[in-house]
Amino acid sequence: MKKLFLILFLPFNLIAQDYYSFNHAFYDSFSKELHSYENTSHTAFKPFLSLKNNAKLTMINTRVGVLNRFLNDNFINIKTEDFKLSINPLFELQLGADEIGRTYTNTRAFEVKGQIGDNVSLYSSFYENQAIVPMYLEDYIWSQDENGEIDFVLPGQGVSRVSSWDRTTRDLDYAMANGHVSFKASNHFNFQFGHGKHFIGDGYRSMLLSDNTFNYPYLKITTDVWKVSYVNLYSSYQDLRDEFEMAGIYRKKFSTIHYLSYNVNKRLNIGLFEAIVWAQDTLGRGFDVNYLNPIIFYRPIEFSLGSRGGNALMGVTAKYKLTDKSHAYGQFIIDEFKISEIRAGKGWWANKYASQIGFKVFDVLGIDNLFFQTEFNASRPYMYSHHKPLQSYTHYGQPLAHPLGSSFYENISIARYRYKRYYTELKTLWAKKGAAIQDSTTNFGFNPLQSYSDNRIEYGNVIAQGNTTYLKMIDFKVGILLNPHTNMKIEFGVLNRKTTSTYEFDTNTNHVYIAFKTDLRNLYYDF
Repeated sequence: MKKLFLILFLPFNLIAQDYYSFNHAFYDSFSKELHSYENTSHTAFKPFLSLKNNAKLTMINTRVGVLNRFLNDNFINIKTEDFKLSINPLFELQLGADEIGRTYTNTRAFEVKGQIGDNVSLYSSFYENQAIVPMYLEDYIWSQDENGEIDFVLPGQGVSRVSSWDRTTRDLDYAMANGHVSFKASNHFNFQFGHGKHFIGDGYRSMLLSDNTFNYPYLKITTDVWKVSYVNLYSSYQDLRDEFEMAGIYRKKFSTIHYLSYNVNKRLNIGLFEAIVWAQDTLGRGFDVNYLNPIIFYRPIEFSLGSRGGNALMGVTAKYKLTDKSHAYGQFIIDEFKISEIRAGKGWWANKYASQIGFKVFDVLGIDNLFFQTEFNASRPYMYSHHKPLQSYTHYGQPLAHPLGSSFYENISIARYRYKRYYTELKTLWAKKGAAIQDSTTNFGFNPLQSYSDNRIEYGNVIAQGNTTYLKMIDFKVGILLNPHTNMKIEFGVLNRKTTSTYEFDTNTNHVYIAFKTDLRNLYYDF
């Protein structure tokens, strides 16, 4: 037996590895170096183009060559003088149970990572899935919008096929692909064209742009000069509602986003955010060349375009390094507002803004690899919506920012600890959010997909109005990391989710599961 399988635990470093993961735990396991005083990396825009991970882990070394590659390295590695290619199998095999019955996830996937010379890199992945999800997620998938259409959108993973229309069987079938090609034109410019998603911020959530939604086509231009990193992101989105179909195809909308990050000094980073979303019209208006200019404020363009203008948002971010291993961060974004109405304090509907403040600390109390994070998020009613619903700040039936949409308060706290390859995580969430009142036609401003012109409340608006709902979640997991290249792990988890509503029945969900998986994505089921 010893001749077939020998396990040795040895320290090793992952160095100069390109990462395309969004996974928060994956980033935070090594990112304390990125937030030290001496590191000037711009950390808000994700995924990173590339980075170095010098975290010391343990290596599982076996005498079985295939198993060694599966546990410790990329499964297939091809290297020549000017070409590199890595291929990995990806998967999730999960069994669990909730209060209704059995749950499972069966995911088969792969990823391809490549580099041509020093300046061209590529990435591609494909996921094919079957699952039975916990009942609260299933209810979300079957939920209807204001027009009675059912989209069957699984959060972050697009439209799923259901096994029965009467819900006698609960199985879902869904798939997702993403990929990109990057070209490093110089030390200052990088061009990336692909199909994927992005995240802006240093927190767990983003009030600006999150990886909460399904993938979308994009062109990203990154400019790094001096203390400045500047990103131009041109994207195309889709609205799934039948009313916006054109020639049998879901109508498109487009966005241009500017994000400027500036390192004021070793401690302080500030960022400026600007976005515009405009819809494809029935005449086939596509990507408007007015928004191609990479260095411009959009509001003057909006005024010049008149009724053809889009939905404009502006925001700021900040990160301050309190110590070498802790920092505070925040965001503030404005959709619309009037200073006179804010001063009046009457709850005018169009005072639309959202904010975030948070705190991270690495090696808490001097304990290596003990991580803690807490953040508070809030959004006013009608935030991210537009009087033309096709121009809302949404994609594929989900918000482009926070998964709760609009009109909520939220606190989320996360503690993680890793010892060699063993880890544990505890996440708690508390939220107060607005929701619809059954048989009421009033638009309470919690759903960005709904036009803010539909039955809105003119004055007296408060956060979490309507069917005020309280949400509490406790999510605990423990596991062992097997392959750091693919974040392959065995994990056991327990989730408790409770809701208390003003006008609806209270809910209490308990979900227990065990999984063998590669964990490279953020799947936001905590809402």
